[in-house]
Amino acid sequence: GTKNETKNGIYTFSYIQRIPIPSYLLAIVAGEMGFKKIGPRTGVFSEPSFLPAVATELEHAELFVRTAEKMLIPYPWGTYNIAVMPPSFPFGGMENPYLTFASPTLIVGDKSQESVVAHEISHSWT
Repeated sequence: GTKNETKNGIYTFSYIQRIPIPSYLLAIVAGEMGFKKIGPRTGVFSEPSFLPAVATELEHAELFVRTAEKMLIPYPWGTYNIAVMPPSFPFGGMENPYLTFASPTLIVGDKSQESVVAHEISHSWT
C-alpha cells in the first residue's frame, strides 16, 4: 500500500487487493503500532513498547508458512503478518488474508503459545 499526507497532518492509505475476498475478511488495524519484519514474507505489528517481545515470541511464523506450503500449495497471499491486539481482544487469534489478529496472551516469553499462530496460518488455504 501507499501512504500519503494530506492537509493538517492527516494521512490517507491506498491499497489494492489483488486476490478477491469477501468484504467480511477485510482487516483494518488503527492505533499507535510498530512493525518488525521477522521473515522474508512475515512480520508483526504491535504497540511499539511491546514490539521486541512480540517479534521474538512469534519469530517462527515464516517456518510455519513454509511447513504448510510443503503439505499444501504455495502460500497464496504473498505476505503474512500478525497484529498483536490490546488486552481486551477476546480471542486467541482471528485469521484474515495477509493478517492475523492475535491476543497479547500469546506473548508469554517461552513460545508455548505459538501453535495458535500455526493454527491461524492454516486458515490461509481454506
